[in-house]
Amino acid sequence: MSASNKKSKYAVAKFMHWAVGVIILFNLLSGWRLGTFELDVKQVLLMVHSGVGTVIFLGMLYRWWWRKSNNLYAPRGWCRRPSMQLQWVFYPLVPMQVVIGVTLAAFIDYEALGLGFIPYWSVAHDLRRRPRAGTGARAWKNPVRRRG
Repeated sequence: MSASNKKSKYAVAKFMHWAVGVIILFNLLSGWRLGTFELDVKQVLLMVHSGVGTVIFLGMLYRWWWRKSNNLYAPRGWCRRPSMQLQWVFYPLVPMQVVIGVTLAAFIDYEALGLGFIPYWSVAHDLRRRPRAGTGARAWKNPVRRRG
């Protein structure tokens, strides 16, 4: 790979890094304010929040794959650069935020549809109602089913 081609790929990697970082910051700040709204508004905002969180997770997966496939994952001397060390500290926080968010959405008292069609609330709903293997797929067939 030529030096200019590699430099442009690093520029794309930096752009993806900061774009996802700004979206993460927006989602974190908006999530802290969700508890102060009325129930109807909160439900709509939660759907937007969970959809943006899903986009963040998919963006991070794509970014990791892209960096790995273009051989940009670990530049020489990365362990001596504080910015690179900090980046590796934050990597485990992204999957943790996804797990925490899906868990919270699963156990709230109203439906949370990520991107308008992913029924995060049905994870716990199916476990409470039908505690046997294979029941989670039913919620994907009918995501607008209300909890009873």
